[in-house]
Amino acid sequence: MAAMPTTAHPAPEDGSPGYGDAFPKLLLVAPATATHSRLLHSLHLAGVAARPGGRDATGQKLFGARIVTDPASEWESLRPLVRAVVAFGADAWDASLRVLALEEAEFTHGESVAGTGDRPVTVVACLGLDDAALTDAMLADVLATGQRAAGLSWGCGGSAR
Repeated sequence: MAAMPTTAHPAPEDGSPGYGDAFPKLLLVAPATATHSRLLHSLHLAGVAARPGGRDATGQKLFGARIVTDPASEWESLRPLVRAVVAFGADAWDASLRVLALEEAEFTHGESVAGTGDRPVTVVACLGLDDAALTDAMLADVLATGQRAAGLSWGCGGSAR
């Protein structure tokens, strides 16, 4: 008998495609996979991750959220689902705006750009997870902005809409 995986979302070997909920409302663009443990810890505090540990923590699962290193990697399949994107770092910000066909905007931590149309998506800028200037409080604020824009409430990613 084959062993059961220890994670609810097994981590892909090469870091892509993304990791997390297959039907996300919130997309997190975090290019540096080495920083994902910090992100998952913060997502746990926000009620979006089942555990504070990293991707390989037993029972780790994301609720309503997905982490990708490249926003283009899964955008076509995620387009009907995602309501908000949090982009970690200037490169992720630029790539997210490009993939969503939004007008270019200067990268500033906490800035957001909202699309228009029948299925608008909001993109929120965050300093890179490995940036020494990014405090836990700043990270929590940006994630809360992303959660609100995505319509995710605290605790298991329940829908606020």
